[in-house]
Amino acid sequence: MIKNYLITAIRELRKRKFYTAINILGLSVSLTASILIILWVQDEQSFDKFHPDYEHIYKVNSHLDPEHNGSIWENSPGPIGNYAQNIPEVDYATRISQDHNTTLVNDKLKRPVTDMNIYYVDSNFFNMFHFPLQEGSLSGFQANYKQALITPSTAEKLFSTQQAIGKTFRYQKDLFTVAGILKDLPQNSSIQFDVVIPLGYHAQRFTNWGGNGKWKTIDEDMGNYSFSTYVKVKPNTSAALIGKSITDSYTKARNGENSTVFVLDPLKTMHLIAPDGNKSTLRMVQIFGIIAVLLLVIGAVNYVNLSTARALDRAKDVGIRKIIGANRLHLFLQFITETIVVFLCSLLIAFILIFILHTGYNQIAQKSISFSFRNTAIWLYIGIAIIGTLGLSSIYPAIQLSSFNPIHSLKGKSVKGVSSNTMRKILVVFQFTLSVTLIVCTLVIRNQLAFIQKINLGYDRDHVMTLGLPEEAYKHMDAIRTELKNNNAIQAVSLSGVYNMTDFGNATGDIDWPGKSKDNKLIVAQATIDKNFIPLMGIQFLEGENFTGMPADSSGYVINETLAKQMGLKPPYVGSNMSFHDVPGQIIGVVKDFHFKSIKDRIGPMVFWTRYGAGTLYVKTSTTKAPEAIKALEKIYNRYPSDAPFNYTFIDQQFDNLYKSERRTGLLFNIFAGIAIFISALGLFALATHEAQMRIKEIGIRKVLGASTFGVVRLLGKNFVILVSIAILIACPIAVYLMKQWLSNFAYKTDLDVQTFVLGSILALLIAIITVSYQAVRAALSNPVDSLRDE
Repeated sequence: MIKNYLITAIRELRKRKFYTAINILGLSVSLTASILIILWVQDEQSFDKFHPDYEHIYKVNSHLDPEHNGSIWENSPGPIGNYAQNIPEVDYATRISQDHNTTLVNDKLKRPVTDMNIYYVDSNFFNMFHFPLQEGSLSGFQANYKQALITPSTAEKLFSTQQAIGKTFRYQKDLFTVAGILKDLPQNSSIQFDVVIPLGYHAQRFTNWGGNGKWKTIDEDMGNYSFSTYVKVKPNTSAALIGKSITDSYTKARNGENSTVFVLDPLKTMHLIAPDGNKSTLRMVQIFGIIAVLLLVIGAVNYVNLSTARALDRAKDVGIRKIIGANRLHLFLQFITETIVVFLCSLLIAFILIFILHTGYNQIAQKSISFSFRNTAIWLYIGIAIIGTLGLSSIYPAIQLSSFNPIHSLKGKSVKGVSSNTMRKILVVFQFTLSVTLIVCTLVIRNQLAFIQKINLGYDRDHVMTLGLPEEAYKHMDAIRTELKNNNAIQAVSLSGVYNMTDFGNATGDIDWPGKSKDNKLIVAQATIDKNFIPLMGIQFLEGENFTGMPADSSGYVINETLAKQMGLKPPYVGSNMSFHDVPGQIIGVVKDFHFKSIKDRIGPMVFWTRYGAGTLYVKTSTTKAPEAIKALEKIYNRYPSDAPFNYTFIDQQFDNLYKSERRTGLLFNIFAGIAIFISALGLFALATHEAQMRIKEIGIRKVLGASTFGVVRLLGKNFVILVSIAILIACPIAVYLMKQWLSNFAYKTDLDVQTFVLGSILALLIAIITVSYQAVRAALSNPVDSLRDE
């Protein structure tokens, strides 16, 4: 019986090759896109869930002055880990300190390796997190501060082999022995390191460098929020109560002078939900999950539309089957079999396309997703897709086609329900509603990305490069400045403590001024600069003047206008007294607000002050002179001994890197909007073809009676244009809601203007008109004699 169903289904599908090809193409494309999206969604949702008991692990975040909407930092002071460990409900607490973008050296091979991330961890780190050893042992690891654990990829870079146990490398002036090789970290881990070193080394170094003011050890230092602190709690424990206990211990240690609240952030949601509760990443993952389902629905809708549209074509065939004995169940199973054959063919093509496309997809998504037939989640999704597709694309048409009167069909009479196109109209509207929504969302994202590129940052980022100098070079800074200024390719030179212009990561609450209330715990960004920095960056003064380069600068401060307002100062601001890091002085200038973080954040308060010593070299050049300026910098850099090779960064690159995620989102939306439009247009094309075939005699008569080509095209196309117009009216409010949610993540954003929605609507209408017009024009240009003489 099954064999007969299968043979009949294949014969039927081969007889109608055009519609079969349309259905298989639409379903295979929708399946391919949907599975790729699901792989991405699955990866995003899997972050950090490979750790045992990940549901009981939390990160301690610092909410500074929450009563006055203060900052939220992901790090905490050193003692917090100790306070947490003393709480009975806490199994383990661990602290992590990090050194980013470091250079490690294999002196034996004279090989420096750059951009290494070092984690300093305490003894509980491996009790809490699952980072298994590939080789070596953890025994005695914490006892010897000069031991290190490295990943296989780091071993390959340092030693050209993964056989690295017992070998040494140098970090700055210290030699470390490799005690073990950890397995390479999963990409879906929030914790990413190249080297692990005992926290005791960092603690020893902190003390040797003089500590932080009155605090000489990391266990005493309550002012430096530089540790990532994690806790693993017992089951059925309140994270809020543990956070309160940590806060109480910290407040007691500071003699009651504390405005920081420590909050536990679940590891399981940390990747998707920001410390401040922003769920933009989670929403984006949810949106893409919905898109995956809807793309498949759009493909299935094409099948439903074509099946119901072609019901009359098969009416006689069904009538004959019923007369010779086929019952309703037999017919129902026959139509189900046809759908399964189409789906399986589509699924096979989808698998082939996924294997072809997954490398490029990974490059776009910036992931290392691999497709495996052992991925149970994918098979679960495919199973649901099969059931859903059968439900949408076969059960309804099968019931419809198997239920009508065979006598009427053999007489050529239409049967109630078979010729009804209400369902098809609803499905066409549904398809294009989704497509128009994606088009408009894509345009809004594009507008926001363009807005980011064009926004006035308050400084000039063009042709400015930054460079970290070797330690020895700072002793000769005056000579270096003079040499660079005398170079015609270089317009200005400055030394600044600002490592990255797009993120002034250094902030403090150590600021005071006359009239400041005790409960005002203002946190300000800070940047040490020389007298050349402000003019080099083109930052504008609102009032006052710049630093002079004289000793008197040490008691002078330049602030931004936001800080002046939050201090409650009234113009003129210059000459107002303030104290910064316990150094009393005066405000000598106020600069206009400029963006020193992402435009997702509002411009906050900040202070410029002077300090002599190490920093980042800023050099301004021009488009034509940039190569010459780079050569001059490299010459100076190589003059002094350094482990790290010469490496510079243009501020434009820093700015572009800041919005990589948004650009990826925009590109993915472009791709998926294109796929949705393609599948919808494919279905519209097939429906238009069928419509033209069904009305071929009517068209012939109209042409004989004098109808023009345009009149025939309008006749066939107007219904589809009306349906797409209805879809536009439904889609626009949906797109408004979705994009308001997305744009809410930006403090500075483009407007949702009418032109964007008009443009998206016109694009959708044009696609529909072009799709329908092709078949309509063909029908209009055909010879009416051919259609009228054939009965």
